[in-house]
Amino acid sequence: MKRYTDRIALVTGGANGIGKATCRRLCEEGATVIIADYNLKSAQEYASQLYSEGYSALAIHFNALDTASCREIVEKTVDIYGRLDLLVNVVGGNDLHKDLAAGELDLNYFDEMMSLNVKSMLASSQSALHYMKRGRNGAIVNIASIGGLTADYRGTLYGIAKAGVINLTRYIASQYGKFGIRCNAVAPGLVMTPAAKQNLSERQDKIFLKHISLPYLGEAEHIAAVVAFLGSSDAAYITGQTIIADGGMTCHNPTVADMAVMVSAEAAR
Repeated sequence: MKRYTDRIALVTGGANGIGKATCRRLCEEGATVIIADYNLKSAQEYASQLYSEGYSALAIHFNALDTASCREIVEKTVDIYGRLDLLVNVVGGNDLHKDLAAGELDLNYFDEMMSLNVKSMLASSQSALHYMKRGRNGAIVNIASIGGLTADYRGTLYGIAKAGVINLTRYIASQYGKFGIRCNAVAPGLVMTPAAKQNLSERQDKIFLKHISLPYLGEAEHIAAVVAFLGSSDAAYITGQTIIADGGMTCHNPTVADMAVMVSAEAAR
């Protein structure tokens, strides 16, 4: 399937995790991909790897906490290729040692979290919209999180920021749809990126497995597939939506796993 032949795609955070998987998926579908990442060396190495496999990829430096950088990556893309067809805003994250319960938060961390997770997406999207509006065509896909839809025992600021991403997606879709521009989001649950594998214990993995509907945890490639769909012409009549990709974690009553065990135990008596 070559849904992106002759299309130009810019992916922030493209050298790692979901961004990295998204770059490969888009390349495999025919896109020329610009890998924007803070770690320029990793981005360059990945672009070289993709190029050696016959794909078209270019690495550029990107600092999500610098508004000028968020805009410059779009400008550079258009300067080199003449247009931008798809912007994928992946960069985001938090420090769970700082992002605690609401009553325990250091509010000095608030601005950094909002800049990293929301302001960066707004800034890059503003620049992309400028060019997409001229061509009356284009798509933006934002990576949100189920943390923007549900609450947790910590990660308060991350959840607030990702809720902002979800509503930013709706606003862009509502305001620029008449120019042929679509904007959607993906809200992943746990995704087993290298960072997640490094930070989660086997016990924590089992807790997540207990509460999702599928018998396996998410991989970056699962999210990349959703991004590729939303940015393609196959999703031509979809805009302003947030697609939840969490293995079914949020689709059911939270007592399901425990109730199933209890009923099975009672039936066995």
